[in-house]
Amino acid sequence: MTKPDPILEVKDLSVHFGRGADLVKAVDHVSFTVARGETVALVGESGSGKSISALSLTRLTPRAARYAGGQVLFNGENMLEKSDRELREIRGGQIAYIFQEPMVSFNPVFTIGWQIEEAIKLHRGNADRAAEIRRLLDLVHLPARLAGAYPHQMSGGQLQRCMIAMALACSPELLVADEPTTALDVTVQREILNLLAELSAKVNLSVLMITHNFGIVADLADRVYVMKKGEVVEEGATKGVLYDPRHEYTKQLMAAVPRLRPA
Repeated sequence: MTKPDPILEVKDLSVHFGRGADLVKAVDHVSFTVARGETVALVGESGSGKSISALSLTRLTPRAARYAGGQVLFNGENMLEKSDRELREIRGGQIAYIFQEPMVSFNPVFTIGWQIEEAIKLHRGNADRAAEIRRLLDLVHLPARLAGAYPHQMSGGQLQRCMIAMALACSPELLVADEPTTALDVTVQREILNLLAELSAKVNLSVLMITHNFGIVADLADRVYVMKKGEVVEEGATKGVLYDPRHEYTKQLMAAVPRLRPA
């Protein structure tokens, strides 16, 4: 059987904060991969190191972060050795992020269309921007008229769709979704998850999902890595990890998932 072609390989990554007695190993010898067209989830409670792992892919971590070892290979090239200029071209252009609070990700004084256009202008200067804005809004199932709306005029679900549209503006190869549905109600969460699954299949998008929600993992991910205190403690195909967890921590996380029981 042919091994899937990896678009992302994180090898033995360590990210530290502080030194000596104040040393915090936020990420400690972490390794994971994402194949082309695959959706992979990093799962763990707050403080487990999953978000720092994701931000490390393009060195978006806080300035105090120190890369103590390891590699982040994207298309075979080590992101930790890239210059700031090279990383600026990769961020958004090849690796795009969506975050859990779309309202704080948009500038309140500019329209949604203007902000999507800025993303297009940055990486695809010769594109027909008006046509691209219409295409992107249609891709995330929003009417073209919303290009003229301001962030405060839109719902949380609409804003998250706009954030996805902006992330896809430059046709990235990898989408990093950091808790993308946390701030949304349950019905809207389902719509956003369905949209991400649809887009992954439609444009062969690789997705790295950061979440503490095993419901999202079950619905969306092909494989899962479970993190605890900066380390990966379990990994495998989603069904195997969810229905036959090996590590005690994974079992505890699964036991904490709310379930409906007959009265």
